[in-house]
Amino acid sequence: MKTSGPTGGGYISALAVSGAGDIFAGTHSGGVYLSTNNGTSWTAVNSGLTNINVYSLAISGNNIFAGTDSGGVFLSTNNGTIWNAVDSGLKGHQTACIAVNGDNIFAGNDIGVYLSTNNGTSWNAVDTNVAAVSFAVSGK
Repeated sequence: MKTSGPTGGGYISALAVSGAGDIFAGTHSGGVYLSTNNGTSWTAVNSGLTNINVYSLAISGNNIFAGTDSGGVFLSTNNGTIWNAVDSGLKGHQTACIAVNGDNIFAGNDIGVYLSTNNGTSWNAVDTNVAAVSFAVSGK
């Protein structure tokens, strides 16, 4: 989807909604934007995000995960105010998808599928024989 206005004309590549109703938009070439008023206005929330090509977003409680192009995975625990890289053990580029299932966080990229059970502190390969571009979680 092509955007205009606060996202700088980039493409929205990911959307996520927090339990509080905040909307996060990951964009290609614009980073992450936050709306606290149902999309009426947007604010860039990119501090610490070293790659502004964001392909995927996932939310688990107060944790927001952003998958980027060649920058790995980033985590914000404060509604996007500050992002920290959480990619130890994660190989490859272009984290195209992230999914949360309980305490399990899955990240998929051009090399394979990775699992973190500690909020992204470390990642272990689940399958490195497939390029993952999309995930869906069904049940628990």
